[in-house]
Amino acid sequence: MLKFKKAIVTGGSSGIGHALVNILLNAGVEVVSLARSRADFSGHLHADNLWQISCDICDEANLEAAFQEISDKWDYCDVLFSNAGFGISGTVASTEKEQIIKQFDVNFFSAVTVIQNCLPLLRKAPHPRIVLTSSVAGEISIPYQTFYSASKASLNFLALALNTELKSDEIKTIAVMPGDCQTQFTERREKNPETWACYARSEERSISKMEEDERNGYPPEFVARSLYRYARKERPKALYGVGFTYRFLLLAYKLLPLRLSSWVVSKMYG
Repeated sequence: MLKFKKAIVTGGSSGIGHALVNILLNAGVEVVSLARSRADFSGHLHADNLWQISCDICDEANLEAAFQEISDKWDYCDVLFSNAGFGISGTVASTEKEQIIKQFDVNFFSAVTVIQNCLPLLRKAPHPRIVLTSSVAGEISIPYQTFYSASKASLNFLALALNTELKSDEIKTIAVMPGDCQTQFTERREKNPETWACYARSEERSISKMEEDERNGYPPEFVARSLYRYARKERPKALYGVGFTYRFLLLAYKLLPLRLSSWVVSKMYG
């Protein structure tokens, strides 16, 4: 397993990102956390190894300034954990374009911009890694959070493409797909305030099922440990599920006929 000295984490102030920062610090890694807000790590034994930069990763000027600051201090970066993200829910019929753009801006476009800014540092590392926090929803399209699924599917395809494009620099890109997780993601989900009356009942039932599953999902520390473990593999795959249940679900979804797998999803969330 590889050992890292320097890591950058986006969305490191809460949820999976916060847990990941803790794991990295405990492993003796110097960490830069990029997030809109700062978390309190003052009680951590290795808090001196953490550098928190307040940054809106959707603001390109703000992001470029943050990476200029990092580059002034660091000669290289071993691993980039592109973890920041959020979710929206609602029917396709009633979701406004502005909300769709925001979903992709946070989950996908900003991830690309973060990678572009980090590449000069990654190229100087001995075994550089890019780790994208994707989702099972990126492989299995979930109704009433269609655009969240689409944004995470885009991350999976990004990982596959980058492994070819960055091969000469020996940069490995990994998209990790957690399932339901106990974080503030559930409370922070932006729900479409308006929906067509004919879809309202099924939408409410589906989102309630999602939220119940999330509150009973894996703790963020479990997912964060998986992110760190996959990043340290010497010959990682491009795509990983998290946890036996979700790895089995992803495998079954690929093996079952499309009509059957779609029917199962509709029964769960339709």
